[in-house]
Amino acid sequence: MGVPATRRREAGAAMKQGGKVMVTDGEAPGEERPAGRQRKAGDTRRAEIIEAALELLHEVGPAGTTTTAIARRIGMAQGSLFRHFPTKHAMWDALLDNLSQRIAPPVQEALKGSGSPMTRLREVMHTWLRLTESIPALSSLIFMRGVLADSPDMRRLLVERLQRPHRIYCTLIREGIAAGEVSPETDVERVGWILSGLKHGLVMRWTLLDGTLDMHADLDVMLDTIIAGISKR
Repeated sequence: MGVPATRRREAGAAMKQGGKVMVTDGEAPGEERPAGRQRKAGDTRRAEIIEAALELLHEVGPAGTTTTAIARRIGMAQGSLFRHFPTKHAMWDALLDNLSQRIAPPVQEALKGSGSPMTRLREVMHTWLRLTESIPALSSLIFMRGVLADSPDMRRLLVERLQRPHRIYCTLIREGIAAGEVSPETDVERVGWILSGLKHGLVMRWTLLDGTLDMHADLDVMLDTIIAGISKR
């Protein structure tokens, strides 16, 4: 039987008696907090949701990273999750932005470091591999295409993120041409995609081999061959 509106209003007033308020954002019914203590700040809650999604990406892959699983991981109601991210698309967008913010500083440091363009290219690629090793969820993103096949917006979002390394490779190759290190006849765009494929291939092998592959050793051997092929003679 439903509770009359009058009684609901009385109950709402009673919730504030004694200087305490009741909250229901994923907490057990009836749990109380002292007055003045706010619900967890929105930014903090969103950060927890993103971190839970990253953990699940690594543990169970994209298919298992559902809103239900994320909400369960941090002990909140699934409906409450959508108060912080109105759609799953918004959550994935925030997750990719979070990763970009963590990846950008070390990559930019390698990009602007000392040495020739090809030396910096090598360091940029090693930096990306080190980031993959320290943020295991990055490798799971390689396998997201099938999961996002029914979402053109999300597919475009992921493709745009994946194109960023390619643009960096192309920038360094063009710098190499200007410095006389790389042959001016080099097809910059294609070599950039070869380098992108090289990185993704290494990460995929590393993932399938449970992290036992020495990606850095393989990268150096492969880069030696590629750089020798595009060097100015």
